[in-house]
Amino acid sequence: MSDRKPSTATDTAGSTGDRPDAALQLAFGGYVGVLAAGVAAVVAAFTTAQPTLVLGAAIAGVSSGCLVGLVLARRVRGLAGRIGRTRRRRVAVVLFSVPFGVVTAVSVFGTLESRLAPVALLSAVAVAVTGSLLEWVAQTRYVDAVTGDDPGAAWPWTPPSNPILDVVVLALWLLLGGMNAATGDWTASIVWFGLAIFWVCGGLAEGRWRVGSLGDAPEVRVYEAGLVKRRPYTRSLVPWTEVSHVRLREDELVIDRGFFDVRFDRDELADLEALQTETERHLPDDAPAVSAQ
Repeated sequence: MSDRKPSTATDTAGSTGDRPDAALQLAFGGYVGVLAAGVAAVVAAFTTAQPTLVLGAAIAGVSSGCLVGLVLARRVRGLAGRIGRTRRRRVAVVLFSVPFGVVTAVSVFGTLESRLAPVALLSAVAVAVTGSLLEWVAQTRYVDAVTGDDPGAAWPWTPPSNPILDVVVLALWLLLGGMNAATGDWTASIVWFGLAIFWVCGGLAEGRWRVGSLGDAPEVRVYEAGLVKRRPYTRSLVPWTEVSHVRLREDELVIDRGFFDVRFDRDELADLEALQTETERHLPDDAPAVSAQ
């Protein structure tokens, strides 16, 4: 007889009804401000060649956009759930950078003024970066709301990383960006510096990098709502309803969830057997059991 429990990944009132905290309000306000600044700067660059006017439009856009975003964030209840609940919603926030990328491509390869390219590309990078930050904050707040404080079980976890590779890649992109800036190729320079910024932000969000002792100790936690990866600055949730089965193959535990499998090896988490047992106990009753191999 199976000892698994039915999945209870319910959406608590806290995830849908509470007002967002200060961090989420600031992240949302900053995102709306950058989005408004990008639109204003591109429109200004399209109508005039004066850099000061383009800069003024960007400053006006970011100021008014931030104010509007902060007001909206304070009024909209359940903002964390609206943005952070599903992968599709989180990705949609970042995809607002795509129109700026299209303007950049048309400016470089098409018929639009070439001066639009660096303005549109810088806007695309800024929107993508702030959108990613908003996505991570919203997801973390949503996970906190639906799980609560005390897990049913928890294990110390070391997020996978390669510090040497991280430093080499970051240094390479910064070097390329600096070289292009020195030759006046601002479009290419923005690309490389943008990749460097994404690399740093991604490393912090994924737990590969940590600023001193700031943040939480990384753990893998089991809740009734699902499996949580707690990183120093972010958290992510895998609801039990998305897991088809779990299997242990030598020194790797694989939690199958379609295209987005969750994997742990013994260097990251020592007691894989305990996590497998606890995970199988929470799977829906109709999920197939897979024994360790």
